[in-house]
Amino acid sequence: MLLQTSTGQPLDLQSFLATILAVSVAVERVVEILKQTVGTIPLVDWLFTDNSNSKMESRRCALILLLSAVIGGVIAKVSQITVSGLSNDVVGYVLIGLLAAGGSAFWNHALDLVKAAKVQKEQTAKAAVATTNGMKDASAVNL
Repeated sequence: MLLQTSTGQPLDLQSFLATILAVSVAVERVVEILKQTVGTIPLVDWLFTDNSNSKMESRRCALILLLSAVIGGVIAKVSQITVSGLSNDVVGYVLIGLLAAGGSAFWNHALDLVKAAKVQKEQTAKAAVATTNGMKDASAVNL
């Protein structure tokens, strides 16, 4: 899955993560604004107030996550951020919204992927240096 800009340019991993991070921050800000403004209306104040009933609290959290995903999708649509390879842009907006609403679990996984990519690049570079210098053991190469 690759994100692409409105001009059709694909984004690399760093740009992808930076884009999702920007959408995530925007989603967080919009939800906070909604808490401050709409959260005072009696009909919907329960959505932005913690509940001591664990079942109701779970539902409230799920609805906030759903709201965050919708907001993320709208931000993706307005920003013209699409996912390449999909025949339907709406699905791409939904995916981006879900990723942006994913919270800390998504970011922990994303950081793990970046670290793994870095290690892979280092190993490839060490192997190239070892081959160029006629070394048999790439682990002896210090970059």
